[in-house]
Amino acid sequence: MITSEQYQNFIGRVVDELEGDWLVIGGSLLAMINSEYRVTSDIDICPIDEMTNEKRLHLMDIADQLKLPIEAINPAADFFVRQIPNWKSSIVLMKKGQKGQLYRPDIELYFNLKLSRLSESDFEDCLLFYNWHKDNKIQFNKEKLIQLVNEKKVDSINLDKIQKLLAYIT
Repeated sequence: MITSEQYQNFIGRVVDELEGDWLVIGGSLLAMINSEYRVTSDIDICPIDEMTNEKRLHLMDIADQLKLPIEAINPAADFFVRQIPNWKSSIVLMKKGQKGQLYRPDIELYFNLKLSRLSESDFEDCLLFYNWHKDNKIQFNKEKLIQLVNEKKVDSINLDKIQKLLAYIT
């Protein structure tokens, strides 16, 4: 498992050493903002522009220098983010570095990413991110979030989890 300190060191190096803007998603984001509740073994990070092989190798090099396994860099993050239309309009600046910036998804984008699969950990992550927003008094459009979850009920094989999530946020 990757510790919160390792995430912070990794992210700090990325925004200080690599040009460009980056997006952190998934369990990685939760481990960074709320480490007492979430641990994970990978780093869900992708560039906001195109992922090149050079950028991927730079990420792996930083991971290796920090004694993290290079396979911890999750290439699927980039794939899933780019499946969502207009995702760039749903990101929030978290950290500025010497050469780059780190963003996180807003709650709607985060839920959108998690609801497509909605494993047990995805369900828990949605609850944790929702609570983090409430605990930190971060404003969001609750009605839009409810609408998003309701839309997923139609084609979801995880109807029970969708209904539990909907009951939790309403």
